[in-house]
Amino acid sequence: MKTQLLKGIALASLVTVMATPVYAQTAGPKNEPAEEAVGSEAGYGVGAALASVFYIPAKVTYAGLGLLTGGLGYVLTGGRTDVLNNIMYPAIGGNYVVTPSHLKGTEPIYFVGAPPPETGPRADAYSSATTATR
Repeated sequence: MKTQLLKGIALASLVTVMATPVYAQTAGPKNEPAEEAVGSEAGYGVGAALASVFYIPAKVTYAGLGLLTGGLGYVLTGGRTDVLNNIMYPAIGGNYVVTPSHLKGTEPIYFVGAPPPETGPRADAYSSATTATR
């Protein structure tokens, strides 16, 4: 009798714990937008996985070629790091995986990254040249 009571309490506790997240997700004010259906979320997830199958190899190839080209540019210009950075930063930066938010359009996807920040002597020379002529 005691084991049946303990099994019943354990089963009731399990059902309560498993059902709590369902109620927590549906509670809220009525003016909130309705959540997307589970099927559409799963569809975005499957679509992102399929898109990533083709996107990841292309991005990794592009980044690898950018590394090789940047290294070649560095050697051919006699060690100019600005040439290296201007080739490598855009190639290495950007997104490597497609996510469901990219497919929904809530986040942009960047294949090419941002250029390197201007911190070299060209940035300082430009600012001092403009202040000297004023």
